[in-house]
Amino acid sequence: MPAPPAGDVDLEGLTRPLLAALATIAGLESTYLTVFDWGRREQEVRFVHRTGGVEIEEGSRLPLPPEVSQESLPGVTRSPPQMPKTHPDSQAAKRLGLRTYVSVPVVLAKHELFGMLCGASKRTGTVTEPVVAVMEFFAETVADHITRERVAATEQRAAAAEEQLRARARYLAVAEHQLKTPLTSLLGAVKLLRDGWKVLDDAQREQFVEMVVRSGDDLSCRIDGLLTEARADVQSRDLDPVDLDLGTFVDAITRATDGLTTDLSVRAHVEAGLHLRVDPTALHQVLGHLLDNAIKYSPRHAAVNVAVSSTADGVAISVVDEGMGLPDGVDVFEAFQRGDQDLVGAIPGIGLGLHIVRNLVEAMGGTVAAEGNRWRGSTFTVLLPHREDPATYPPVSGTESSTTA
Repeated sequence: MPAPPAGDVDLEGLTRPLLAALATIAGLESTYLTVFDWGRREQEVRFVHRTGGVEIEEGSRLPLPPEVSQESLPGVTRSPPQMPKTHPDSQAAKRLGLRTYVSVPVVLAKHELFGMLCGASKRTGTVTEPVVAVMEFFAETVADHITRERVAATEQRAAAAEEQLRARARYLAVAEHQLKTPLTSLLGAVKLLRDGWKVLDDAQREQFVEMVVRSGDDLSCRIDGLLTEARADVQSRDLDPVDLDLGTFVDAITRATDGLTTDLSVRAHVEAGLHLRVDPTALHQVLGHLLDNAIKYSPRHAAVNVAVSSTADGVAISVVDEGMGLPDGVDVFEAFQRGDQDLVGAIPGIGLGLHIVRNLVEAMGGTVAAEGNRWRGSTFTVLLPHREDPATYPPVSGTESSTTA
């Protein structure tokens, strides 16, 4: 049986004891909760408690009759012969040969039909009014729980969205400063050249022209970095995972990078037979930024090593360099963080590469961390989980199986 969706864990903890109690109170061979999928017009048997011979499988799905809608809520139903044809459970109950059957709707706020709380037996029995009352109370309990969970989830999403807005506002404020500094220098030099061209000697003119060029290059670099971050942000929202041979993939990237560097070596060490379902473009960008970062901060004739190995839950990708290490007290994955300017010196960059890495890795469901090496340099490690769903990223939990009922 597949694992329940993440949002069903609390619902399962509530529902299973209720189903067991209902089976005991009503003397039913099987009690279960079905959940309606209005988009696919199916109902899924989500949780089952079975004490007898009624074979109802968790995860099985049944089509909804065309007459059933979210606006036409079914009432309490008992015993197959009296079931209306449009009742979502009636045909399945009859085909299963049930002699005793009862169901009550689980209705959320604004008359939203969530599913049905059901009980069944192949032996003939009577479902009394007290039993129906207990089922209705249990159905209301399930509905109240779902409503509270939805409210909590909505509040969490709102809080997360608010934090994202604050983070984006902080990012934009720093980005504005990043652009304003070289732009101010560029405009100042241009105005001095315009207003004082006739009184400036050749050496002064050359000095200010050089300032214009330097500030223009700096501004261009910063704009390119901001645009790259913006594209990566869009990319993280539209990932397209495929099954990837990590050995071939990582080896190709490291060979290409090694071919572009003459002062140091880049080598890959990949565990044999590793495959991962991942977005190749996003992973290529992650490795590209990590390698670029390692190369920029490493001395001449140093080595950069990429190690890829399996973990209990997925794959670990580590980039190990022999550079200047990590700055103290700085989150290198935050935007525009570059550490001590005296150490960084003239090394190009504006501090967005590692920020992009973290955003893309988290979008792929993974984590990234950095630590200083004992000897020298640093190690950046990306942990990516296995994803089994062939169509989505991250996978959508659920069951597509059919039933013989």
